[in-house]
Amino acid sequence: MNIKSLFSLFILLSSPLATFAANTEELSQKLDEGYRYACNATQTGEAASASYQLENYRMLFTGTQAVVGFSQIMHDEIDNIVAGFFKKGMIQGNTSTAACETPQDLLATATRAVYTRQVKLTLASNFDDVRFSQYATEAYPIFDSIIAAKISEEEANSSINKIANNAIINNEDAVAVSNATNAMKAVAEVLVSVRNDKELEQFLSDYIRKHK
Repeated sequence: MNIKSLFSLFILLSSPLATFAANTEELSQKLDEGYRYACNATQTGEAASASYQLENYRMLFTGTQAVVGFSQIMHDEIDNIVAGFFKKGMIQGNTSTAACETPQDLLATATRAVYTRQVKLTLASNFDDVRFSQYATEAYPIFDSIIAAKISEEEANSSINKIANNAIINNEDAVAVSNATNAMKAVAEVLVSVRNDKELEQFLSDYIRKHK
């Protein structure tokens, strides 16, 4: 791969992940691009530059927002998984003259590992913003209804908007209201997104129950 092609691939790497926790297809694509970039750069003698670029690129998988507690643990695990995955690409580039193809079993494992931790990180960080707010007791029944598959995300957001409207009518701090209700909507989105993933759904349900 020539330098022009290598640079073009890095442009692809620079586009951010679209959602709070990208779907597995999007994550797989981004990880695959990073692996091939690392492998090709090493083969063409650009390993040092690639290492620096990929270090910055890892932030696309973790975000730049400050996190604490369990969220920090998930953040660090994602960073380590992605770093290790890209390092394997560099190892392949350093030991093989063949075309840089990402091993599919390795890609699938890394994708699942990153995805589950992204979901957990998003849930934990936003749930903290909810449970430490004055609106927590109003939010919990909404989350319970989502977990029980009794309401949709749209219905959950409608209920959350009512919490916000009532708070504003009562002249409560608009910034605090906005922060809390945005966090509620983020939690609702995560809970709905894992309805077809029983393992993750159970984890999130248990996390909420234990941290109320």
